[in-house]
Amino acid sequence: MAAQHVLLNPDSWNLQALLEVDTLPRDLSHHGLLYLEKLALAIDEVAPKPGLLVYVAATILDQPINGLDAVLFSAIDVCTHLQVAQVYHSLTTAAAVSFVEFVAESFPLPISQIRTLAEPPFHDGSNQASKRNFSVLIGRQGFVHSPIADPSRDALLSITAKVHFKSLAGKGLVRASSHDLQREVGQFLLFHNNYRTIPWLGGKTPLQRLKFFEGFGSIHSFSPNDGQE
Repeated sequence: MAAQHVLLNPDSWNLQALLEVDTLPRDLSHHGLLYLEKLALAIDEVAPKPGLLVYVAATILDQPINGLDAVLFSAIDVCTHLQVAQVYHSLTTAAAVSFVEFVAESFPLPISQIRTLAEPPFHDGSNQASKRNFSVLIGRQGFVHSPIADPSRDALLSITAKVHFKSLAGKGLVRASSHDLQREVGQFLLFHNNYRTIPWLGGKTPLQRLKFFEGFGSIHSFSPNDGQE
């Protein structure tokens, strides 16, 4: 069953000091710990099990690679924060659907709902009846698509973006070739999924969070991009 779409109001949360994971102080104040508890509760409410809700995003890199546009598609499971990413050379519905297929094959968990911004290539308000409609195409594969019309009203979008590889791509990450970039992605994902502790996941790594749930205890590592270009 797909997770219900729950809109959280970030206006009442002063999260800015907590969202920079890699620079988070070792010693949080009591006030800060209360906010971390709110984040954990929000995640448990929206995505209490792995795979119920996965955010997917596409980022166009600042410079072309080998004369072609470089588009980084990335996905993160809200419950566990497990993450996958792939480099493409077109920002199209076909590429977006192909990436969702890659995500479904790569994640060691079943996926129910895909959430994206309400923008191309995931959403086209002028042509929603098209056979190339993203929602329709992934719906045929058993996934529910929930586009985000107002990002400011989706607090978990802002939270997960801080640990998302796409945030690095938006800071001028440029490589000489698709191979170099994909290798960089793979190195990041190896670290993120297996070794990166997330404060609002109780200080667990994404893999440790996954192993907490029944049926996933035998998974020793997660690095879906190894060997991929």
